[in-house]
Amino acid sequence: MVEMIQTEQDIINAEVVVNSLNSLCDTINGWGGYGSFGPEISQSDGLFNNNRWYLISNLRQLLSQLYAEHGIVQTLVDQPVDDAFRAGFEIKTSQLSADELELLDVYCERNEVIGNMMQAIKWGRLYGGGAVMVVTNQNPATPLNVAKIGNDTPLEFRDVDMWELYYDVQNTMGTLVVGGALGEAYGDFYDYYGIKVHKSRVLKIMGKKAPSFIRPRLRGWGMSELERLVRSLNQYLKNQDVVFELLDEAKVDVYKIKGYNEALVSKGGTGAVAKRIQMANQIKNYNHALTMDAGDDYIQKQISFTGLGEILLQIRQGLAADLKMPMTKLFGISSAGFNSGEDDIENYNSMIEGEVRRKNKFLVADVVGICCQKLFGFVPSDLQIAWNPLRILNAKEEEEVKDSQFNRVMAGYNSGLVMDKEAKEAINKDSLLGVEVDINAPAQPPIGTGMNDDVKPASGKSGKQTPSEA
Repeated sequence: MVEMIQTEQDIINAEVVVNSLNSLCDTINGWGGYGSFGPEISQSDGLFNNNRWYLISNLRQLLSQLYAEHGIVQTLVDQPVDDAFRAGFEIKTSQLSADELELLDVYCERNEVIGNMMQAIKWGRLYGGGAVMVVTNQNPATPLNVAKIGNDTPLEFRDVDMWELYYDVQNTMGTLVVGGALGEAYGDFYDYYGIKVHKSRVLKIMGKKAPSFIRPRLRGWGMSELERLVRSLNQYLKNQDVVFELLDEAKVDVYKIKGYNEALVSKGGTGAVAKRIQMANQIKNYNHALTMDAGDDYIQKQISFTGLGEILLQIRQGLAADLKMPMTKLFGISSAGFNSGEDDIENYNSMIEGEVRRKNKFLVADVVGICCQKLFGFVPSDLQIAWNPLRILNAKEEEEVKDSQFNRVMAGYNSGLVMDKEAKEAINKDSLLGVEVDINAPAQPPIGTGMNDDVKPASGKSGKQTPSEA
C-alpha cells in the first residue's frame, strides 16, 4: 500500500514537472497568460534598441571635428550647396538696366557676397543652423536701417554658424533667469562673441525641421544633415578601419624554433629567441634568403580577403540613399552597366531644388537687395531671383539653345514686338553673338527688306547691282 501511494505521488510530481515545462516552452515561444505576442520582428523592442535617444546636432565639437577630418562629411555638406549655385541665378527687375545688373554681378563676385552666403548655408547643413550677418558702420545693437546704406558705407556679409550667435547664452526662447529673477530679454538680440547684435542684422538659415516632440532640444534651430547618417556613416568608417587593420595582418611569418618552450622558461632564453627572430628577418629582407637550423621551420601565411568589396559597395549605396545623392557625387564612382546615370542625377537635382534652392531663394534676394541699396541707393520693389537650370548641356546642345534664343529675339524684332535696343540687350545678356553689340548705335533695317537699297557702300557706288556685276 505504501508503494502504491509513492507511485501515485510520483505520478503527480511528474505531471507537475510536465506542466511546468509546458508553461516554460509556451513563454519562450511567445505564449503567456495574455495570449500570443507574435514574432519578435513585430515588436517595438528592436526599434527602441536601434535609437540613440540623443541628438548629435547638440554636439558642436563632434560635428566640427567630423567636418575637419573626414572628406566624405565635407562632401555631403558642401557638394549640394556648390551644385545649387554652380549654374548661378538671374536677377529679375524692371527698375535696373542691363549695365546696372552687370555692375551688380561684378560687385557680388568681387566682394565674395555669394561665396559667404554659400558658406553660411553650408554651416546650416552641418550644425542645423547658420546665418548671414550684415556688418555695417551702424550700431550693431540697433535695428538695421537699409536706407542709410550708401555708396561710401562699409558693408560686409559675414557667414556665421548657430553657435557663434549665442556665445554666452544657450537659451533662444526669449529670456534668461539670473539669480532667481528675470534677466535681460534675448529675444531681439544675438550674442556674437560678446557683441550684442540686433536680430534684424542676421539672416537666419534653418536646418531640417525636427518633430515637435524633440524640437525644444534643438533650442529653436533645425537638425544637422548628419543626424540621419550616424548608422550609415559608422558602417562606412568601420569598414575602412577593418580593411586598414587587415592589411597589417595580410602576411604573417611563422617561425617554428626547436626548443622554443624550454628557452622561454630559462634565464635569458626570451632575449635569445627574440634576437634569433630579428636576425632571421634582417637576412630575409636584405638577402632574400633564410638560414635556419635543420630542426627549425618557417612558414609564411597569406591572408586573402573576400567579400569586403561587396560589403563596401552596399555601405556606399546605403549612405548615398540616406543623402539622396548619387555615388558619382559622393565617391566619384561612375555608373556601371546599362544605367546612364541620368535618373540618379535627376533625383539629385530634385533634392537640390527642394532642400537648397527653394529654402534659400529669399535669402539670396534679401542679400542682393542690400547690395542694390549700396550701389544704386534703393532696393527694387520688384526684385526677384530665378535659378538657372541645373542640367549641364554639352557643346552641341548649348549651341542649339543659343540658336533658338537668337531666332526668337530676331523674330520678335522683325515682327515689331520688341525695339532694336531691347533686342540688343537680350543678345548681349545671353552672349548670343561673339561680339558685344552697341546698344546706342542707330538701328539698321534688315537686309533683304528693300529698305536699305539706297544705302551706298564705301566705294561710292549705289547699293544696287547690275546683272553683270552680280
